[in-house]
Amino acid sequence: MAIKKIIQNYRSGVKEDSYKGKYLKNLSSSFILNIGAVIITYLTNLVLTNITDKAEYGAYVGINNMANMLALFAPMGLNILILRQLPEYKAKENYGLIKGFNRFSILSIFIFSTIITLIAILVFTNFDLIHGVKNKNYIVIGLCCVPLLSLLGYFQGVLNGLKHIGKALIGEKIIRPLLIAAGSTLLFFLYANPDGGDLLSVFLVSSIIVLAIAYFLMQRGLKQEIPNHQAEYQRISWIKQGWLFVPLSALSVINSRIDIQMIGMIMSEKEALNSIALFNVANKAAMGLGLGLLISNYVLGPSASELFHTGQQERLQNIVTKTSRIVMLLSLPLFLGLIFGGYWLLGLYGPGYNEAYPTLLILIFGQFVNVATGAVGYLLILTKNEKYTIIGMGVSVVINISLNLMLIGDYGIEGVAVATALSLAAWNLIMLYYLVKKTGINPTPFKFNG
Repeated sequence: MAIKKIIQNYRSGVKEDSYKGKYLKNLSSSFILNIGAVIITYLTNLVLTNITDKAEYGAYVGINNMANMLALFAPMGLNILILRQLPEYKAKENYGLIKGFNRFSILSIFIFSTIITLIAILVFTNFDLIHGVKNKNYIVIGLCCVPLLSLLGYFQGVLNGLKHIGKALIGEKIIRPLLIAAGSTLLFFLYANPDGGDLLSVFLVSSIIVLAIAYFLMQRGLKQEIPNHQAEYQRISWIKQGWLFVPLSALSVINSRIDIQMIGMIMSEKEALNSIALFNVANKAAMGLGLGLLISNYVLGPSASELFHTGQQERLQNIVTKTSRIVMLLSLPLFLGLIFGGYWLLGLYGPGYNEAYPTLLILIFGQFVNVATGAVGYLLILTKNEKYTIIGMGVSVVINISLNLMLIGDYGIEGVAVATALSLAAWNLIMLYYLVKKTGINPTPFKFNG
């Protein structure tokens, strides 16, 4: 009866043309898209690992990881700032500033990301930063994706700020993995054994297509919801505010992707690429546990900003608590499924991939803390307390790098997993402390006195 009542309340809520109705619609679209994305990404990786040698797949992952690291840093914080400024400008009807911010950001990100790409190509082709990658063309192809990924991140930020959650997700989460799977499969039938360079080329082409789609959706969304106004600019203010997020972006990049980079830099040429391949499949599986949290971040982002800036603290706490409880409820079956079925799951990637099962179990611990603390990072940023996110992430980065240096040599990818899990847990717990202390908002599914 209780489940039936929840379903009835949900159906009636979705039909409402109200704040609650819009929230539930966003939650529904995000949930469906992210579930589809997890399945498609998993199947895509199955295709890649089964048609490519483990070392070639490792080269693809390592170089792709470098490109994504640079792409998160290149937007100069503007991709994060838009999540805060667009709802604020829209609420105050400063439509000219929205138009000006968008034009300024696109041009600035393109120029800065292109400069970073050229510098990175010079550095990475002259220094052996991923052991085992002999073909420098792989690096050039992979790094050419940086401007595309940087702009895509900004376009997604605009769509999220407009609360077009599904449109923000569909290109990166659905279309690109499908294109990569289809393109790689075609190469397999044409050449029998595609290498890392082939996979990177497919990724580059698919990123161009997805960027074009995201740009079209962003422009259409702005035309539908933002009245046509003369562009207004606050360039100096935007640059200053955006650069406040750069340390956050840099630390986020290091914390989320340094593990694969350190495997490539520290392990021997014989072990590095195979280890990257094994760690990547285990990490991707563990990150699936954060699916519900990812959904809540997309939905809560613009909603939390609007409620906070209009002083609706009680309403904000209510929606945060309900969302975090839904996230935990969705995540528990995934935790149990990976603990008891993870060995079998990893085996589907191909011969030898189930060797990463101990690594997977370690990573699950970090993801559990990540889910239990809720959308803590998003809420700190959207309540203008991003400096505490930087503090937490800074401590986490120190823990991550230090443990990697101490453990990789003796324990391999299990040591990397320990560093990743403990640093993720530390980061979230530090942010939780500051969020409760500074705002009174409890992002967890549990009740406690702040």
